[in-house]
Amino acid sequence: MKNKGFLICFTGMDGTGKTTLSKELVELLNKKGIKCRYVYGRLNPFILKPFILIGDWLFLRGKDISKNYSEYSNTKRKAIEKHSFLSKVYQQILIFDYSLQIFFKVKLPLIFGKNIVCDRYIYDTVITDLSIDMNYSKDKIISMLNNLLRYFPEPDITFLIDVPEKIAYQRKDDTPAVEYLKERRKLYLDVGKAYKMVILDGSKSLEDLKNSIQKEVFGKVKIFDWGWRCGNSFG
Repeated sequence: MKNKGFLICFTGMDGTGKTTLSKELVELLNKKGIKCRYVYGRLNPFILKPFILIGDWLFLRGKDISKNYSEYSNTKRKAIEKHSFLSKVYQQILIFDYSLQIFFKVKLPLIFGKNIVCDRYIYDTVITDLSIDMNYSKDKIISMLNNLLRYFPEPDITFLIDVPEKIAYQRKDDTPAVEYLKERRKLYLDVGKAYKMVILDGSKSLEDLKNSIQKEVFGKVKIFDWGWRCGNSFG
Protein backbone atom coordinates (compact mmCIF):
# COMPACT_ATOMS: atom_id res chain seq x y z
CA MET A 1 0.00 0.00 0.00
CA LYS A 2 1.34 3.43 -0.95
CA ASN A 3 -0.56 5.12 1.87
CA LYS A 4 -0.65 4.16 5.54
CA GLY A 5 -4.35 3.42 5.15
CA PHE A 6 -6.11 1.58 2.33
CA LEU A 7 -8.51 3.14 -0.20
CA ILE A 8 -11.33 1.15 -1.80
CA CYS A 9 -13.54 2.94 -4.33
CA PHE A 10 -16.92 2.20 -5.88
CA THR A 11 -17.62 3.91 -9.18
CA GLY A 12 -20.27 3.75 -11.92
CA MET A 13 -23.28 5.61 -13.24
CA ASP A 14 -26.25 6.47 -11.04
CA GLY A 15 -28.47 3.58 -9.96
CA THR A 16 -25.86 0.82 -10.01
CA GLY A 17 -25.73 0.19 -6.26
CA LYS A 18 -22.54 2.01 -5.27
CA THR A 19 -23.90 3.61 -2.11
CA THR A 20 -25.51 0.43 -0.80
CA LEU A 21 -22.41 -1.67 -1.40
CA SER A 22 -19.90 0.85 -0.06
CA LYS A 23 -21.84 1.56 3.14
CA GLU A 24 -22.39 -2.12 3.84
CA LEU A 25 -18.69 -2.80 3.32
CA VAL A 26 -17.76 -0.06 5.80
CA GLU A 27 -20.25 -1.31 8.37
CA LEU A 28 -19.08 -4.91 8.18
CA LEU A 29 -15.37 -4.07 8.22
CA ASN A 30 -15.92 -1.98 11.33
CA LYS A 31 -17.87 -4.81 12.98
CA LYS A 32 -14.91 -7.09 12.35
CA GLY A 33 -12.55 -4.66 14.06
CA ILE A 34 -11.09 -3.15 10.88
CA LYS A 35 -11.56 0.58 11.40
CA CYS A 36 -12.84 2.10 8.20
CA ARG A 37 -14.78 5.21 7.22
CA TYR A 38 -17.31 5.92 4.48
CA VAL A 39 -16.63 8.92 2.24
CA TYR A 40 -18.88 10.35 -0.45
CA GLY A 41 -16.28 11.16 -3.09
CA ARG A 42 -18.26 12.92 -5.79
CA LEU A 43 -17.82 16.66 -6.32
CA ASN A 44 -19.94 18.76 -3.96
CA PRO A 45 -19.75 22.25 -5.52
CA PHE A 46 -18.64 24.89 -3.04
CA ILE A 47 -16.26 27.32 -4.70
CA LEU A 48 -17.88 26.33 -7.98
CA LYS A 49 -21.47 26.91 -6.85
CA PRO A 50 -21.76 30.64 -7.76
CA PHE A 51 -20.37 29.94 -11.24
CA ILE A 52 -22.95 27.18 -11.78
CA LEU A 53 -25.78 29.51 -10.74
CA ILE A 54 -24.54 32.31 -13.00
CA GLY A 55 -24.07 29.91 -15.93
CA ASP A 56 -27.56 28.46 -15.50
CA TRP A 57 -29.05 31.96 -15.38
CA LEU A 58 -27.17 33.16 -18.46
CA PHE A 59 -27.44 30.13 -20.72
CA LEU A 60 -30.07 27.69 -19.43
CA ARG A 61 -33.03 29.83 -18.42
CA GLY A 62 -36.25 28.08 -19.35
CA LYS A 63 -34.53 24.72 -19.85
CA ASP A 64 -35.57 21.89 -17.54
CA ILE A 65 -33.28 18.85 -17.42
CA SER A 66 -36.04 16.64 -16.03
CA LYS A 67 -38.61 17.56 -18.70
CA ASN A 68 -36.44 17.57 -21.83
CA TYR A 69 -32.97 16.21 -21.25
CA SER A 70 -31.90 16.34 -24.90
CA GLU A 71 -32.82 20.03 -25.25
CA TYR A 72 -31.12 20.90 -21.97
CA SER A 73 -27.96 18.96 -22.83
CA ASN A 74 -27.68 20.36 -26.37
CA THR A 75 -28.17 23.92 -25.16
CA LYS A 76 -25.48 23.49 -22.53
CA ARG A 77 -22.98 22.04 -24.99
CA LYS A 78 -23.56 24.81 -27.51
CA ALA A 79 -22.97 27.43 -24.81
CA ILE A 80 -19.72 25.70 -23.81
CA GLU A 81 -18.52 25.54 -27.42
CA LYS A 82 -19.38 29.19 -28.00
CA HIS A 83 -17.66 30.41 -24.84
CA SER A 84 -14.55 28.23 -24.87
CA PHE A 85 -12.50 30.55 -22.64
CA LEU A 86 -15.18 30.59 -19.94
CA SER A 87 -15.52 26.81 -20.17
CA LYS A 88 -11.77 26.41 -19.56
CA VAL A 89 -11.98 28.70 -16.53
CA TYR A 90 -14.97 26.71 -15.28
CA GLN A 91 -13.02 23.46 -15.66
CA GLN A 92 -10.05 24.78 -13.69
CA ILE A 93 -12.27 26.04 -10.87
CA LEU A 94 -14.06 22.69 -10.75
CA ILE A 95 -10.78 20.77 -10.50
CA PHE A 96 -9.46 23.13 -7.83
CA ASP A 97 -12.68 22.86 -5.82
CA TYR A 98 -12.69 19.08 -6.07
CA SER A 99 -8.98 18.78 -5.26
CA LEU A 100 -9.47 20.63 -1.99
CA GLN A 101 -12.35 18.36 -1.04
CA ILE A 102 -10.42 15.19 -1.82
CA PHE A 103 -7.36 16.44 0.07
CA PHE A 104 -9.31 16.82 3.31
CA LYS A 105 -11.74 13.91 2.88
CA VAL A 106 -9.38 11.30 1.43
CA LYS A 107 -5.70 12.17 1.07
CA LEU A 108 -5.06 13.58 4.54
CA PRO A 109 -6.88 10.76 6.39
CA LEU A 110 -4.96 8.15 4.36
CA ILE A 111 -1.66 9.77 5.31
CA PHE A 112 -2.65 9.42 8.97
CA GLY A 113 -3.49 5.75 8.54
CA LYS A 114 -7.27 5.90 8.14
CA ASN A 115 -8.91 3.26 5.96
CA ILE A 116 -11.47 4.62 3.50
CA VAL A 117 -14.25 3.21 1.34
CA CYS A 118 -15.10 5.90 -1.18
CA ASP A 119 -18.56 6.07 -2.75
CA ARG A 120 -17.70 7.67 -6.12
CA TYR A 121 -14.31 9.20 -6.83
CA ILE A 122 -12.35 11.21 -9.36
CA TYR A 123 -13.53 8.95 -12.19
CA ASP A 124 -17.16 9.91 -11.54
CA THR A 125 -16.37 13.61 -11.35
CA VAL A 126 -14.44 13.64 -14.64
CA ILE A 127 -16.97 11.50 -16.50
CA THR A 128 -20.20 12.95 -15.13
CA ASP A 129 -19.30 16.58 -14.41
CA LEU A 130 -16.86 17.30 -17.23
CA SER A 131 -16.56 14.84 -20.10
CA ILE A 132 -20.13 14.86 -21.41
CA ASP A 133 -20.65 18.62 -21.38
CA MET A 134 -17.13 19.34 -22.63
CA ASN A 135 -17.40 16.65 -25.30
CA TYR A 136 -14.18 14.92 -24.27
CA SER A 137 -12.89 11.99 -26.28
CA LYS A 138 -11.87 8.76 -24.56
CA ASP A 139 -8.20 9.73 -24.94
CA LYS A 140 -8.86 13.16 -23.42
CA ILE A 141 -10.59 11.57 -20.41
CA ILE A 142 -7.73 9.11 -19.84
CA SER A 143 -5.14 11.87 -20.21
CA MET A 144 -6.93 14.07 -17.66
CA LEU A 145 -7.29 11.20 -15.20
CA ASN A 146 -3.62 10.29 -15.59
CA ASN A 147 -2.63 13.87 -14.77
CA LEU A 148 -4.96 14.12 -11.78
CA LEU A 149 -3.90 10.75 -10.35
CA ARG A 150 -0.39 12.12 -10.02
CA TYR A 151 -1.78 14.21 -7.13
CA PHE A 152 -4.87 12.26 -6.03
CA PRO A 153 -4.48 9.04 -4.00
CA GLU A 154 -4.65 6.03 -6.30
CA PRO A 155 -7.16 3.44 -5.04
CA ASP A 156 -5.92 0.05 -3.91
CA ILE A 157 -9.10 -1.46 -5.35
CA THR A 158 -11.73 0.16 -7.57
CA PHE A 159 -15.05 -1.59 -8.19
CA LEU A 160 -16.93 -0.44 -11.28
CA ILE A 161 -20.57 -1.46 -10.84
CA ASP A 162 -22.27 -1.71 -14.22
CA VAL A 163 -25.93 -2.31 -15.09
CA PRO A 164 -28.06 -1.80 -18.21
CA GLU A 165 -29.29 1.76 -18.47
CA LYS A 166 -32.99 0.88 -18.16
CA ILE A 167 -32.42 -0.98 -14.90
CA ALA A 168 -30.38 1.90 -13.46
CA TYR A 169 -33.06 4.40 -14.53
CA GLN A 170 -35.79 2.41 -12.75
CA ARG A 171 -33.77 2.39 -9.53
CA LYS A 172 -33.27 6.17 -9.26
CA ASP A 173 -36.18 8.59 -9.37
CA ASP A 174 -33.90 11.63 -9.73
CA THR A 175 -32.16 10.54 -12.96
CA PRO A 176 -33.31 12.90 -15.73
CA ALA A 177 -33.49 10.38 -18.61
CA VAL A 178 -32.26 7.04 -19.91
CA GLU A 179 -30.21 9.00 -22.46
CA TYR A 180 -28.34 10.63 -19.56
CA LEU A 181 -27.19 7.17 -18.47
CA LYS A 182 -26.42 5.90 -21.99
CA GLU A 183 -24.00 8.79 -22.56
CA ARG A 184 -22.11 7.90 -19.41
CA ARG A 185 -22.16 4.10 -19.33
CA LYS A 186 -19.80 3.57 -22.28
CA LEU A 187 -17.32 6.07 -20.85
CA TYR A 188 -17.37 4.30 -17.48
CA LEU A 189 -16.65 0.98 -19.18
CA ASP A 190 -13.83 2.49 -21.24
CA VAL A 191 -12.26 4.00 -18.13
CA GLY A 192 -12.79 0.81 -16.14
CA LYS A 193 -10.90 -1.24 -18.69
CA ALA A 194 -8.14 1.35 -19.02
CA TYR A 195 -7.51 1.36 -15.27
CA LYS A 196 -8.05 -2.38 -14.79
CA MET A 197 -10.94 -1.88 -12.39
CA VAL A 198 -12.91 -4.80 -11.04
CA ILE A 199 -16.02 -4.61 -13.22
CA LEU A 200 -19.08 -6.19 -11.62
CA ASP A 201 -22.53 -6.80 -13.08
CA GLY A 202 -24.78 -4.82 -10.76
CA SER A 203 -27.88 -6.58 -12.08
CA LYS A 204 -26.78 -9.82 -10.40
CA SER A 205 -28.07 -10.78 -6.98
CA LEU A 206 -26.67 -9.00 -3.95
CA GLU A 207 -25.32 -12.33 -2.74
CA ASP A 208 -23.29 -12.72 -5.95
CA LEU A 209 -21.98 -9.17 -5.66
CA LYS A 210 -21.08 -9.80 -2.01
CA ASN A 211 -19.05 -12.86 -2.90
CA SER A 212 -17.21 -11.12 -5.73
CA ILE A 213 -16.32 -8.08 -3.62
CA GLN A 214 -15.31 -10.24 -0.65
CA LYS A 215 -12.94 -12.30 -2.80
CA GLU A 216 -11.28 -9.22 -4.25
CA VAL A 217 -11.00 -7.31 -0.96
CA PHE A 218 -9.42 -10.18 0.95
CA GLY A 219 -7.07 -10.94 -1.87
CA LYS A 220 -5.70 -7.38 -1.83
CA VAL A 221 -6.15 -6.01 1.66
CA LYS A 222 -5.08 -9.23 3.47
CA ILE A 223 -7.68 -9.16 6.22
CA PHE A 224 -9.65 -12.01 7.71
CA ASP A 225 -12.88 -13.39 6.32
CA TRP A 226 -16.16 -11.64 7.06
CA GLY A 227 -19.83 -11.95 6.30
CA TRP A 228 -22.10 -9.12 5.36
CA ARG A 229 -25.67 -8.30 4.58
CA CYS A 230 -26.97 -5.98 1.89
CA GLY A 231 -30.10 -3.83 1.96
CA ASN A 232 -32.57 -3.50 -0.89
CA SER A 233 -32.00 0.14 -1.79
CA PHE A 234 -29.56 1.21 -4.44
CA GLY A 235 -27.42 4.34 -4.84
